[in-house]
Amino acid sequence: MTLQQLRCFLVMAEVLHYTKAADKLYISQPSLSYSLAELGKELGVPLFGKTGKKTYLTQYGAAFLPYAKNALEQLSKGEEAVKRISDSTSGSINFGYIHSVSFNIMPMLIDRFYEHLGNQSITFNLHQGTTNALHEQLSDGTIDLALTAKFEGEGIESVPVFNQELFLVVPDRHRLAGMESVSLDEIRSERIISISRGSALRSQLDECFRAAEIEPKSIIEVDDCNSMASFVGTQLGVAIMPKLPSLSNYNVAVLPIRDFNICREVSLHWCTDRAMLPAVAYFRDYVASLDGQIK
Repeated sequence: MTLQQLRCFLVMAEVLHYTKAADKLYISQPSLSYSLAELGKELGVPLFGKTGKKTYLTQYGAAFLPYAKNALEQLSKGEEAVKRISDSTSGSINFGYIHSVSFNIMPMLIDRFYEHLGNQSITFNLHQGTTNALHEQLSDGTIDLALTAKFEGEGIESVPVFNQELFLVVPDRHRLAGMESVSLDEIRSERIISISRGSALRSQLDECFRAAEIEPKSIIEVDDCNSMASFVGTQLGVAIMPKLPSLSNYNVAVLPIRDFNICREVSLHWCTDRAMLPAVAYFRDYVASLDGQIK
């Protein structure tokens, strides 16, 4: 059974006239007759009958008709779905990102994409999480792209997007709060509010402390930067983190660190062992083209 046979059957069932049906299908009448005969042969029953010059739909044809209509309708929907996802200017992107880029970088990035390229027909499903959690989602196909701290893994490719500077955050009444900048050595004896072990940020900060020959006195470990700021605001310790707009909601001071240029590379990641939809590739290429334009 072929699509052409089904189309021939539906048109013939509608007009019940061989010449008119052949004209409507842009085929010859012998081709139409052959297709209908082959379909009837495959089903084992006559689909059309004749009384004099009048063609009619048999009871078998009437029974088959709604199913043939449904089959072609479903196939048509399938064709439309394939067209939508194969179009680089439409579709949906599952995009994951770390918390520290959610306030300014993410809205700006998507807004620029829409404004510059006019891609409002592309939609985003956004997922926020830690670098490690997002890369697990990237690997299992839950998300298409991940904007996180630099990460290396099998089957993962990335492009750097921007460098995110890290700052010292202290209570607003802390002895260092009025300083223009600080040295890591000045917090040698301070209690540290840390991000959880296993995170990319924690690994980078541990390296910085080792380089400065400081053994940090970590008293609390949390999962996100807002929690770090909250504990700093209650004067339980100090923290090193990205400068987030939400820090203004806490009783803290934010200070540059002068003796180490502490920053982390934030990159866009994707899987190389999985087919990428055109809309996803289009957005990925756009982000890669920004090349240092994001601050």
